[in-house]
Amino acid sequence: MRGDNQAIMLNTQANRGCVIQRVIKQPVLVFITALLLLSVHQFSRADEIQAGDNQPLPDIRWQDADGNTHHLNESNGKPRLLHFWASWCIPCREELPEMLAWQNENRDILVIPLSLDQRMAQTKHFVKKNNLPMSPLLINEDDSNALSIPVVPYTIFVSSDGLFVGHYYGIAPWLNKSFSSQVRGQFEIGVNNQID
Repeated sequence: MRGDNQAIMLNTQANRGCVIQRVIKQPVLVFITALLLLSVHQFSRADEIQAGDNQPLPDIRWQDADGNTHHLNESNGKPRLLHFWASWCIPCREELPEMLAWQNENRDILVIPLSLDQRMAQTKHFVKKNNLPMSPLLINEDDSNALSIPVVPYTIFVSSDGLFVGHYYGIAPWLNKSFSSQVRGQFEIGVNNQID
Protein backbone atom coordinates (compact mmCIF):
# COMPACT_ATOMS: atom_id res chain seq x y z
CA MET A 1 0.00 0.00 0.00
CA ARG A 2 2.84 2.32 0.82
CA GLY A 3 4.21 1.85 -2.70
CA ASP A 4 0.82 2.77 -4.16
CA ASN A 5 0.67 5.99 -2.09
CA GLN A 6 4.16 6.95 -3.21
CA ALA A 7 3.20 6.29 -6.85
CA ILE A 8 0.06 8.45 -6.46
CA MET A 9 2.07 11.21 -4.78
CA LEU A 10 4.73 11.14 -7.50
CA ASN A 11 2.07 11.08 -10.18
CA THR A 12 0.30 14.07 -8.55
CA GLN A 13 3.58 16.01 -8.36
CA ALA A 14 4.34 15.12 -11.98
CA ASN A 15 0.88 16.32 -13.03
CA ARG A 16 1.36 19.59 -11.12
CA GLY A 17 4.68 19.99 -12.89
CA CYS A 18 2.95 19.53 -16.25
CA VAL A 19 0.29 22.06 -15.32
CA ILE A 20 2.90 24.52 -14.08
CA GLN A 21 4.98 23.95 -17.18
CA ARG A 22 1.88 24.44 -19.35
CA VAL A 23 0.92 27.61 -17.47
CA ILE A 24 4.44 28.97 -17.81
CA LYS A 25 4.92 27.79 -21.40
CA GLN A 26 1.65 29.24 -22.69
CA PRO A 27 2.37 32.91 -21.77
CA VAL A 28 5.94 32.53 -23.04
CA LEU A 29 4.62 31.10 -26.30
CA VAL A 30 2.08 33.93 -26.60
CA PHE A 31 4.81 36.50 -25.87
CA ILE A 32 7.17 34.99 -28.46
CA THR A 33 4.38 34.84 -31.05
CA ALA A 34 3.43 38.47 -30.37
CA LEU A 35 7.06 39.50 -30.62
CA LEU A 36 7.44 37.70 -33.95
CA LEU A 37 4.27 39.26 -35.35
CA LEU A 38 5.42 42.69 -34.23
CA SER A 39 8.82 42.22 -35.87
CA VAL A 40 7.19 40.98 -39.09
CA HIS A 41 4.90 44.01 -39.01
CA GLN A 42 7.78 46.42 -38.37
CA PHE A 43 10.04 44.91 -41.02
CA SER A 44 7.23 44.52 -43.54
CA ARG A 45 7.36 48.26 -44.20
CA ALA A 46 10.10 48.64 -46.76
CA ASP A 47 11.99 51.89 -47.10
CA GLU A 48 11.68 52.52 -50.80
CA ILE A 49 10.50 51.26 -54.14
CA GLN A 50 13.05 48.98 -55.78
CA ALA A 51 13.85 49.44 -59.48
CA GLY A 52 12.67 46.79 -61.92
CA ASP A 53 14.67 45.37 -64.80
CA ASN A 54 12.60 47.18 -67.49
CA GLN A 55 11.93 43.83 -69.17
CA PRO A 56 8.47 42.71 -70.32
CA LEU A 57 6.45 40.86 -67.70
CA PRO A 58 4.81 37.59 -68.73
CA ASP A 59 1.16 37.92 -69.74
CA ILE A 60 -0.19 36.83 -66.37
CA ARG A 61 -3.81 35.74 -65.96
CA TRP A 62 -6.37 36.15 -63.23
CA GLN A 63 -9.97 35.21 -62.63
CA ASP A 64 -12.75 37.56 -61.56
CA ALA A 65 -15.68 36.66 -59.29
CA ASP A 66 -17.79 35.59 -62.29
CA GLY A 67 -15.15 33.11 -63.46
CA ASN A 68 -13.92 35.24 -66.38
CA THR A 69 -10.20 35.10 -67.15
CA HIS A 70 -8.29 38.33 -67.73
CA HIS A 71 -4.76 38.90 -69.07
CA LEU A 72 -2.22 41.57 -68.16
CA ASN A 73 -1.73 42.46 -71.83
CA GLU A 74 -5.43 43.38 -72.11
CA SER A 75 -4.65 46.54 -70.16
CA ASN A 76 -1.60 47.65 -72.17
CA GLY A 77 -1.59 51.38 -72.84
CA LYS A 78 -2.11 52.30 -69.20
CA PRO A 79 0.36 52.12 -66.28
CA ARG A 80 -0.54 49.28 -63.93
CA LEU A 81 0.09 48.43 -60.34
CA LEU A 82 -0.16 44.70 -59.55
CA HIS A 83 -0.80 44.34 -55.84
CA PHE A 84 -0.47 40.82 -54.41
CA TRP A 85 -2.22 39.94 -51.16
CA ALA A 86 -3.88 36.96 -49.44
CA SER A 87 -6.76 36.48 -47.03
CA TRP A 88 -4.43 34.79 -44.51
CA CYS A 89 -2.00 37.74 -44.58
CA ILE A 90 -2.47 39.85 -41.43
CA PRO A 91 -0.55 42.91 -42.75
CA CYS A 92 -2.71 42.81 -45.90
CA ARG A 93 -5.79 43.52 -43.76
CA GLU A 94 -4.20 46.78 -42.64
CA GLU A 95 -2.82 47.78 -46.01
CA LEU A 96 -5.64 47.03 -48.48
CA PRO A 97 -7.98 49.83 -47.33
CA GLU A 98 -5.12 52.35 -47.63
CA MET A 99 -4.17 51.04 -51.08
CA LEU A 100 -7.80 51.33 -52.23
CA ALA A 101 -7.98 54.92 -50.90
CA TRP A 102 -4.78 55.66 -52.87
CA GLN A 103 -6.38 54.11 -55.96
CA ASN A 104 -9.33 56.51 -55.69
CA GLU A 105 -6.92 59.46 -55.76
CA ASN A 106 -4.84 58.09 -58.65
CA ARG A 107 -7.31 56.85 -61.24
CA ASP A 108 -4.87 57.31 -64.11
CA ILE A 109 -2.99 54.23 -62.83
CA LEU A 110 -4.79 50.91 -63.11
CA VAL A 111 -4.61 49.09 -59.77
CA ILE A 112 -5.09 45.34 -59.98
CA PRO A 113 -5.26 43.73 -56.50
CA LEU A 114 -4.56 40.01 -57.02
CA SER A 115 -5.24 37.43 -54.34
CA LEU A 116 -2.83 34.53 -53.84
CA ASP A 117 -5.49 32.44 -52.13
CA GLN A 118 -6.07 28.92 -53.40
CA ARG A 119 -9.79 29.35 -54.04
CA MET A 120 -12.00 32.21 -55.19
CA ALA A 121 -14.36 31.50 -52.26
CA GLN A 122 -11.60 32.55 -49.82
CA THR A 123 -10.99 35.76 -51.75
CA LYS A 124 -14.71 36.63 -51.99
CA HIS A 125 -15.22 35.96 -48.29
CA PHE A 126 -12.27 38.19 -47.31
CA VAL A 127 -13.42 41.07 -49.53
CA LYS A 128 -17.01 40.85 -48.22
CA LYS A 129 -16.03 40.38 -44.56
CA ASN A 130 -13.76 43.44 -44.64
CA ASN A 131 -16.19 45.57 -46.70
CA LEU A 132 -13.50 46.31 -49.29
CA PRO A 133 -14.68 48.31 -52.31
CA MET A 134 -12.93 46.08 -54.84
CA SER A 135 -13.63 43.12 -57.07
CA PRO A 136 -12.26 39.78 -55.90
CA LEU A 137 -9.50 38.78 -58.34
CA LEU A 138 -7.58 35.51 -58.04
CA ILE A 139 -4.25 35.12 -59.86
CA ASN A 140 -3.64 31.98 -61.87
CA GLU A 141 -1.46 29.68 -59.74
CA ASP A 142 1.02 28.93 -62.56
CA ASP A 143 1.51 32.66 -63.18
CA SER A 144 1.89 33.32 -59.48
CA ASN A 145 4.64 30.68 -59.37
CA ALA A 146 6.30 32.13 -62.49
CA LEU A 147 6.51 35.57 -60.84
CA SER A 148 8.11 34.06 -57.70
CA ILE A 149 6.28 36.45 -55.39
CA PRO A 150 8.60 36.71 -52.38
CA VAL A 151 6.23 38.11 -49.73
CA VAL A 152 2.74 39.49 -49.28
CA PRO A 153 1.80 42.17 -49.55
CA TYR A 154 3.92 42.76 -52.64
CA THR A 155 3.49 45.34 -55.38
CA ILE A 156 4.81 45.30 -58.95
CA PHE A 157 4.81 48.43 -61.11
CA VAL A 158 4.16 47.78 -64.81
CA SER A 159 4.61 50.50 -67.44
CA SER A 160 1.94 51.20 -70.05
CA ASP A 161 3.91 49.07 -72.52
CA GLY A 162 4.18 46.08 -70.15
CA LEU A 163 7.66 46.57 -68.69
CA PHE A 164 8.59 45.68 -65.08
CA VAL A 165 9.65 49.14 -63.84
CA GLY A 166 9.66 48.59 -60.08
CA HIS A 167 8.45 46.68 -57.05
CA TYR A 168 7.80 47.15 -53.36
CA TYR A 169 8.11 44.57 -50.59
CA GLY A 170 5.65 44.59 -47.70
CA ILE A 171 3.18 47.14 -46.40
CA ALA A 172 3.36 50.31 -48.44
CA PRO A 173 2.63 53.72 -46.89
CA TRP A 174 -0.05 54.48 -49.50
CA LEU A 175 -1.37 57.58 -47.75
CA ASN A 176 2.07 59.21 -47.53
CA LYS A 177 2.41 61.99 -50.15
CA SER A 178 6.10 61.32 -50.66
CA PHE A 179 5.44 57.65 -51.34
CA SER A 180 2.63 58.54 -53.72
CA SER A 181 5.07 60.76 -55.64
CA GLN A 182 7.54 57.85 -55.77
CA VAL A 183 4.87 55.56 -57.18
CA ARG A 184 3.89 58.08 -59.82
CA GLY A 185 7.58 58.56 -60.59
CA GLN A 186 7.84 54.85 -61.43
CA PHE A 187 5.51 55.59 -64.32
CA GLU A 188 7.04 59.03 -64.97
CA ILE A 189 3.69 60.62 -64.16
CA GLY A 190 3.84 63.90 -62.29
CA VAL A 191 1.78 64.51 -59.18
CA ASN A 192 0.14 67.46 -60.96
CA ASN A 193 -1.20 65.09 -63.66
CA GLN A 194 -3.48 63.25 -61.24
CA ILE A 195 -7.11 62.87 -62.23
CA ASP A 196 -9.54 64.27 -59.66
